[in-house]
Amino acid sequence: MTTSNRQYAVSGAAAWITAGLAYLTLEAVAAEAFRPRYSYARNFISDLGIPSDDSPLAWLMNTAFCVQGTLFLVGAILAVRAVAPRKAGLFLTFAAANAVGNLLIAAFHSGPAARAEGTAWVHAVGAVLAIVGGNAAILAGSRVVNGWHRKVSVALGAFGLLSFMLFVIELKGSSALPLGVWERCSVYSITAWQLLTAAWLVSRRPTL
Repeated sequence: MTTSNRQYAVSGAAAWITAGLAYLTLEAVAAEAFRPRYSYARNFISDLGIPSDDSPLAWLMNTAFCVQGTLFLVGAILAVRAVAPRKAGLFLTFAAANAVGNLLIAAFHSGPAARAEGTAWVHAVGAVLAIVGGNAAILAGSRVVNGWHRKVSVALGAFGLLSFMLFVIELKGSSALPLGVWERCSVYSITAWQLLTAAWLVSRRPTL
């Protein structure tokens, strides 16, 4: 890695770390204010983003979606500049899908009011783009790295997609685990990967 590429790597890592930590922190604050007490296992993530008396800090959760989606894409662009600019078209496409999905989730909410207004389907599309796009980006990104990072990336991406598939399947049936668990597994796989990859980018040694 050249010194110039090192700068891209550090900037990309900073974007991903900022996105991941901001998302988890803002989600936790919004969950703490939820009425009645919010359950990470039983409640959906999007419940925190519905403006209501139950979710007085919905704007904070929607900000978290926007920050995560935007900085995930920014970090992806910078990381590609640092590592493999000729091999990452598919990775960037999926990262962009994740960004668009998160912005849609923030702008269009779920719940009874959204269904009555006929906008709940936009939220659902956003969720698919964000979750599938993010986990697919992990798998696509694994193609441009080697060693332990590739193996961990494949494992996280596959785990995230499998969790989302089980979440969708069990939405209309009886679930072995609370649905909130499946949903969070499919989302946190993305957060875990971006934080892990940020550390990997920073740890790479520059060359002149």
